[in-house]
Amino acid sequence: MTDEHVNAGAEADSLPIDVKTITETVNLAWNMALSTSTRKDIDARTAALIGHLNLLVGQCLDEGENRETLQVLRAVQRHLAASNRPTSRTHAHDAYNYLRDAAIFTSTLLGAYQRSHGVNEG
Repeated sequence: MTDEHVNAGAEADSLPIDVKTITETVNLAWNMALSTSTRKDIDARTAALIGHLNLLVGQCLDEGENRETLQVLRAVQRHLAASNRPTSRTHAHDAYNYLRDAAIFTSTLLGAYQRSHGVNEG
């Protein structure tokens, strides 16, 4: 992973959600192929998705979310746990799979955020 700052906790609760940027990051992740992506690119995109996930978790926790969203939030929190994140020793295939899962979680939480806040893609 990169040394890029990742938003977490109270800081994430106060930052605005940029739907367009998050959507673009998810789409870029989904368009990555393991065979043509460098590990550096995978790690950089993963770091961006983790930052977006932390922002979205902060927003969704403040809302009285429905049962399905709460289940997704629990899964996201397990996914984001430091012990589950890829390290420099993680095989590229596993890091890529983590990236794909992060993109799915990000897209799911973004959709929940948009529905609960009546926000359309920028």
